Amino acid sequence: MSPDLKDTVMDEELENKLLQFTKSLDGWMQKEIQGLKVDYYQYLTYKIENGKVSEVLP
Repeated sequence: MSPDLKDTVMDEELENKLLQFTKSLDGWMQKEIQGLKVDYYQYLTYKIENGKVSEVLP
């Protein structure tokens, strides 16, 4: 989305860079419930300014 919350078309190159960036993040913690490790997912929101990621928001 654009800063004014309108849909935008993402450049395929930027999309691939974001995917690689996401895969490179460390610090992912495995979730445990009552001592059992479980699968989970998390949504990330990227704030992009001037073609660069300025923030990653959970």
